[in-house]
Amino acid sequence: DVQYAIEWPEFPRNVEKAKQLLREAGYPNGLDVDWVTPLPTFYSRGERLIAQLREVGIRGRLQTMERGIFFQRLQGGLKEFPGTQIILNGVRIAGSWSFWYEGYFKCGGFNSRDRICVKDLDGKFDQYERSINPAERKKLAEEIQRGILENYYLVPVFRHAFVNAIGPRIVAQKWQDVFPTITTGYAYPWEDLKVKDQ
Repeated sequence: DVQYAIEWPEFPRNVEKAKQLLREAGYPNGLDVDWVTPLPTFYSRGERLIAQLREVGIRGRLQTMERGIFFQRLQGGLKEFPGTQIILNGVRIAGSWSFWYEGYFKCGGFNSRDRICVKDLDGKFDQYERSINPAERKKLAEEIQRGILENYYLVPVFRHAFVNAIGPRIVAQKWQDVFPTITTGYAYPWEDLKVKDQ
């Protein structure tokens, strides 16, 4: 998708293994979380997540809030989410993997604040930002992303596909004639698009 993004296999769905892990962690009867809070307005995804967690013995309730309040609380850190919380956040394709890292993972980042801080990965990220060597940057980017996924610091739950198509009336030889970059959500600029004569 974006520069230096890595391919990662889908996490397997294994209810029995999840129950076993809970038992090994000292929760033979499962556990309760105070709230599952999805990014507004993805409440139905939050409900689905709650149902899937309940299958393995993790019980929680859906907390809904307006988008502005949700982001204000994220900025305030953990004190804004008292008790045991599962936050179902999301990111859009914008910039690169490093854009997401800085905002959602880096110690003190905009959306990470005091929720997550892995200094070893931040050290590699600082090295990545200072480097002008593409091979070194690629290696560091891949190491950081693998570190996040292998240690389950953040768990990708789903990928929201933003699907667009080029209809038969549009004059285009390739998708780049309509969508300037792979991260473009909409065709633009509109005034440059041409329609075939009928």
